[in-house]
Amino acid sequence: MDFSGISHYDPTVGTNADDMLLYDGDASHYGGADFVPVSEHFVENFTESEFQETHTVLADGGDRFGVSAVAFDLQEELLWMGNQGGHLTSYYGLGMQKYTSFQVHATQEVRQIHPFETGVLALSQTSLRCQMRRGIPIFTYNSENMEDMQCMLQVSPTSLLMGGHQDKLIEFDLAKVAETNVRSVGENGCAILRQQVSGGRYICCGDPTGRVHLRDPYTLKVEHTIDAHTGSLSDLDIHANMLVTCGFSNRHGVMAVDRFMNAYDLRMMRAMTPISLALDPLLLRFLPLFSSRVCIVSNLGQVQLVDTAALTQPGDMCVFQVNTGGAMCLTFDVSSSCQCLAFGDGGGSVHLFNSGGDHASFNSFSQETEFADPVESIPPISILDENVPLATVPFPLCSTGALLSDWPERFLRPAFRRTPAIDPQILQTMKMVGTVGYAPNPGNRKRNQVPYKLEKRGRSHKSFSSDTRPGKMGEDGSSVMAIPRRYRKIEVKYSKMGADDFDFDLYNKTGFCGLEATLPNAYCNSMLQVLHYIDPVRSILLSHLCQKEFCLSCELGFLFHMLDISHGFPCQASNFLRAFRTIPEASALGLILSDQGESKKKTDLIRLIQSWNRFILHQMHFEILEERKRKQFETQQMYLRSESPVLPDQFVYKEKDFPSISGDMQPKVDKTNSDEEKENGPEEKKKGKDKPEIGEENPNEETDISRLFGTRLKNINKCLKCGNEVIKESSLLLCNLIYPDLSSGKNNKEYNFSDILHQSLCPEQTTPAWCDHCSRYQPTHQSRRIQALPNILVNNCGMESQKDKTFWQTQMDLLVQKAQQNIGNTEDQLNPNVKQCRYGSNCTRAGCRFRHAGRAETKTTSSSHLYYSNSWLPLHIQIDLMESGSLRIKKIEPPPCVNSRPKTEEQKADDEKALADKEKSEEETTIEDNEGEDGCVIQSVVYDLCSVVCHIHDQASIKDKKDHLVALVKAGPGYHIRSVGSPVSQWYIFNDFSIMPIVAQEVVWFNLEWKIPCVLYWIRSDLPPDFVPPIRNPISLDVFGEDKCLARNGGRKMITFTPLAADEMPSEGEIVAMDAEFVTLNQEEAELRSDGKMSTIKPSHMSVARITCIRGQGPLEGTPFIDDYISTQEQVVDYKTKFSGIKPGDLDANFSSKHLTTLKSTYQKLRFLVDNGVKFVGHGLKNDFRVINLVVPAEQVIDTVILFHMPHHRMVSLRFLAWHFLGVKIQSITHDSIEDARAALQLYQEHTRLQAEGKASAALKVLYEVGKKLQWRVPECND
Repeated sequence: MDFSGISHYDPTVGTNADDMLLYDGDASHYGGADFVPVSEHFVENFTESEFQETHTVLADGGDRFGVSAVAFDLQEELLWMGNQGGHLTSYYGLGMQKYTSFQVHATQEVRQIHPFETGVLALSQTSLRCQMRRGIPIFTYNSENMEDMQCMLQVSPTSLLMGGHQDKLIEFDLAKVAETNVRSVGENGCAILRQQVSGGRYICCGDPTGRVHLRDPYTLKVEHTIDAHTGSLSDLDIHANMLVTCGFSNRHGVMAVDRFMNAYDLRMMRAMTPISLALDPLLLRFLPLFSSRVCIVSNLGQVQLVDTAALTQPGDMCVFQVNTGGAMCLTFDVSSSCQCLAFGDGGGSVHLFNSGGDHASFNSFSQETEFADPVESIPPISILDENVPLATVPFPLCSTGALLSDWPERFLRPAFRRTPAIDPQILQTMKMVGTVGYAPNPGNRKRNQVPYKLEKRGRSHKSFSSDTRPGKMGEDGSSVMAIPRRYRKIEVKYSKMGADDFDFDLYNKTGFCGLEATLPNAYCNSMLQVLHYIDPVRSILLSHLCQKEFCLSCELGFLFHMLDISHGFPCQASNFLRAFRTIPEASALGLILSDQGESKKKTDLIRLIQSWNRFILHQMHFEILEERKRKQFETQQMYLRSESPVLPDQFVYKEKDFPSISGDMQPKVDKTNSDEEKENGPEEKKKGKDKPEIGEENPNEETDISRLFGTRLKNINKCLKCGNEVIKESSLLLCNLIYPDLSSGKNNKEYNFSDILHQSLCPEQTTPAWCDHCSRYQPTHQSRRIQALPNILVNNCGMESQKDKTFWQTQMDLLVQKAQQNIGNTEDQLNPNVKQCRYGSNCTRAGCRFRHAGRAETKTTSSSHLYYSNSWLPLHIQIDLMESGSLRIKKIEPPPCVNSRPKTEEQKADDEKALADKEKSEEETTIEDNEGEDGCVIQSVVYDLCSVVCHIHDQASIKDKKDHLVALVKAGPGYHIRSVGSPVSQWYIFNDFSIMPIVAQEVVWFNLEWKIPCVLYWIRSDLPPDFVPPIRNPISLDVFGEDKCLARNGGRKMITFTPLAADEMPSEGEIVAMDAEFVTLNQEEAELRSDGKMSTIKPSHMSVARITCIRGQGPLEGTPFIDDYISTQEQVVDYKTKFSGIKPGDLDANFSSKHLTTLKSTYQKLRFLVDNGVKFVGHGLKNDFRVINLVVPAEQVIDTVILFHMPHHRMVSLRFLAWHFLGVKIQSITHDSIEDARAALQLYQEHTRLQAEGKASAALKVLYEVGKKLQWRVPECND
């Protein structure tokens, strides 16, 4: 479409933020002396019409395009106009003063305008544009679901419905700028949308066939259908319970206008008597202030006002004409005050009618419209005023002569501050070594005192010498590293409510669950997420349960269950970390960190997380194997009736029972007879390698963990003197990557990742070792041969030393240089996967790695893109195990993206031919490879990268030490089905509680300045289904029968509960009252801010000390069946006896007289109740379950804090509620969980009674009135 003839249209206008056009008000405007009122064109009776025309404006582009949409603004005194050329203009007040004018689409017409609180929405055929009233763009939304849009309707402050001549009705979220729902409406589509304002029962959707569908506003399901017209529907409107329509009828195969208006009563769902009209109706609207008055417009500009309540006499008919000049009237709107009407015609004019004269307004109560600040004029100055400074007088620019302010050139030269002179005392004591002088500090200046600021105090970071990427140095020479926000460490802002008022949803919109990082040793959160999103590991741990008090596998299973049912709200791994701190091996390996700040700063997180990864794999294997041996022993005892078997010794870890957890070569070998080799020859020796006696692992010692992660291999030690060879079979759970040494000068040698992985899985080295045949230390060649590949391959990347980082960086540089050579010296080719810079052509960042439209990219910028698009770490690899035990590893390219366009027959034929040639070539290559010197391929496995743990080094926070770990995890279809119901796979970044989706290329892109890979997890692409066992709930009714007391005296002195009988087990929906008490392990850390307020840095670390559950029904209602004191091995800094009732010694098995149990035992009881669907009643249960580390669905929690709470008022304490409603005084001296739980149960019963009688609201008002009078203190009660 050509716009060259229109001065205020630009043919290059797009739909981005730079599309706004500002005008100088040169559009034609008819008013004043040149304006001819419409009344002069008609008879005298017309001048008595209720509405009179006041202004007619030729809109912007009106000489080429007609007006397609008009709308009155409901917030301000503005009238909006959109035309068929995609332009939007607003006019202010009755004077129709142009306010803003801008383009919303280059080619498509504006089909509907909807002003709302934030701005104005303009709907075109395929896009939705949102702009501020001042013309600044907010967003432009396009979607494949938007094919032929026609109408829109705002149903809530953030929800918008869009329909059109298509089979989809789109529900759109204005806050998120995203589609939330797409509903099919049939092939006829939805051309008109109106909502019933009074009551909001229905949303009326009119289609072109003449039908009106009444839909539910929440589910969008069709409730009723009205056949309004037999031909087509022209317009409809709804007010209160009346629906009116106009349209066409099909008469003898021809569409004819129905010269009447149909009316329907939505209360009775019946049609009313049609109302005949004096014109051919095209558009209609209710007048908002009149419940039964309708304004009807024809295509010729005739207007009739009709009263639907009582038909007026023909003599009282109100009809008038809009002077459209013969053009067709296309649109009109009625202001909310009913004082103004606006019409738009095909000739490009906007007509304004009003009924209130000069005092009319668009809205009854309008907000002030924001205008540009006027240019302040210079005030006049009297020539007689001697006090006015002459500097206020504007001075003209003189073309000749010099001014006094014109300084000489020698004073305008740039000059730098001179270097301060060196202290003479330093010069006297200075000793020269070459060109460098050394001198002791004379001490004549205070510490940290400098004469002036020499340079900016920016922290520089030592970068890799081989890193040639741009953007590493700022303009001032200091190091600048822009870390994306999703990788930064997020600090939780605590208030007096703790973390309850922190908006976690702002950082996680995925439906998956994150982990909080406030507890000690929470650095392992990233690895916990990695293990959770490996489906076989998750299934194994969810089904595991043992009798050990501190079992990490059990705690991982409990944690994974919480992550599955939390639905996006972050959890804490407090119980897992509590058990982790008690494992002696973890402490010996240095995995348990002190909570002191200094020790944290000295921690090497890269080495720490790799050691933790090695430890957890071994620990899971050990615990599962120990539990299986215990069950086997119990099974054997059942069959040994006649004998009294001796209990076996305590289980002892042996190397032959478990896979090796280190990548080092073991010096322990099994002996073979070298003399036998000499006698029998090498063939007999080769046969002897396969005998099971040579260190073969017992199949009974295998676990599900070793089946997943174990790599079966042979360690071969060969003496280089006598040729004696010792073979030892073992299994490897984890492989450390070994990098070659580039210090020998081979810095430019190129390695790919497959080479590094090969030499790490099959290392060879020569080292002195003991030879039994020679009876002395001899040079020994140590090697490794793989027997079976694992199903999940785990790699520790090392990267602890500068040498490893330099090697990795060198390989990335070589890969990018090779890619640059392939591109050549021609024009740089931009990667289409690189995102466009948000600043566009205005970007001034040095070395920006994003794409800039309209800017010629330099070689340095394209090099930055090459680092992103050419990764050294592959996403897919294939490992072939040869018959000789050697490996062949190669990188596999990811499958190509599926093209949405259908292919032609020629393209299909070419693809089939290329595929056949590729298969033939691969078959020939496979035959050649299989017939190599290493023998045939006995196992071929394709691995997909599924998880990466990265260390984030924040250079801007060296003082605060905000280095942390993040996990890049690929969530499989099963996880998405449970979370969002869609079987897809997607990469996510897990940064504690912040979770965001990322692209796959970002996973294998590393900037070693701040993003360093630590751990890699690879999983077989064709993992057999039997490796993902079905999940069974290990917690059964037996947990109530396995209750054991840890106290020495058995805890029988003060037994306070009655265990559940077999017929008392609570079932789904039954009530259980609960309360818990806590102690403090670590005090809260706070700091005093500059404004004098205390700011919480770290919340206190609480631990559960007592849990009580009370029967909520039955003959023993109110009797506790759980009253467990929880034993703790950690130091308690505050027992909070006044608020918890816990005294020193109550949690110690040596001194306690209570029923003391383990947290795991009580946790299983609560978990069983939750799984059974029991409803818990209590006061403040949200915090209780949070500290217990248990996720309970919201529908199973009844909190008396919420039941007795009025919105926007304070929460009421349990003590005050019990006194006010129950007439009892509790918590007088100290707290008792049985008393509190019983009071909560009685309060719930009281609330149920009040609600049944309809007195709940009145009782709450009385509660708050009494509470305010007593200042929320129970009378006659010593605090």
